[in-house]
Amino acid sequence: EEQSAGIASGQEVFIMAEMGDNSEGDKQVFLSIDETPIYFREDWNTGIGGGLWSTGLAIAKYFEHHYSDVSDNLNRLAEMKRKRGENDGISAIELGSGNGFLSACLLALAQTTSLSLKNVVVTDMEDHLILMEKTIRTNPHVWDELIVTKEGSSSTYHGSPSNRKERPASSVTVAEYKWGVDDFNQKYDFIFGSDLAYRDYLHDPLISSLLQLSHQHTICLIGVTMSDTRPVFFDKLTEAGFLYQRLADHYLEGHFRGGTFGIFVIMRR
Repeated sequence: EEQSAGIASGQEVFIMAEMGDNSEGDKQVFLSIDETPIYFREDWNTGIGGGLWSTGLAIAKYFEHHYSDVSDNLNRLAEMKRKRGENDGISAIELGSGNGFLSACLLALAQTTSLSLKNVVVTDMEDHLILMEKTIRTNPHVWDELIVTKEGSSSTYHGSPSNRKERPASSVTVAEYKWGVDDFNQKYDFIFGSDLAYRDYLHDPLISSLLQLSHQHTICLIGVTMSDTRPVFFDKLTEAGFLYQRLADHYLEGHFRGGTFGIFVIMRR
């Protein structure tokens, strides 16, 4: 992630026990969304982005078990766009990705539902680009085109989606993005990420990015560890013109319930 929740917080749990045991060569199925597998193998030796933190897993499990709800909500937004004459599907961006896993989950979700997902931009600091690219390229069955931008140049790869339905082709871009500094000159329909606000100094640049990247109807889905995300973050969201609502516990898998973790839907007021 952008700067992941520290090991000292004691919240990095559950990961190895959750991993599936199916494999294809050196690829390992971490989880599946309606029978669409997502391949991911943790490698903590590569740094904090090489593993999946608890809140990221909570969002991944939400995608896994409630993919129809996610698809329906985003498709309502896509229908609103179509009525305005914008027929290009949903655009999404992941902030502080770390390893690209949640973006792979969203792409798999689109493959298995009627979600019209046009493009996903996977972002973090430059030192995480290799990890994000590795995860996305390990899952070519969930995207049509991948563009990796780093060190001033870009490379393009072609995927092989195995369950394409009648929808726009899904493209993925892996790129560096510094919160509150870089400007992609684009508004996104869906902004998502986990463990983004665990330090006070991250609040202002994160909210600046949410303002910069969102339009009036953008849906943001942000996962936080409640023990290290102070209430001041939510106060600042309100001051910046956002509304937020925490998903009810029954949307979370059992061990993520009870107050330690939270997934928040954030939208402009």
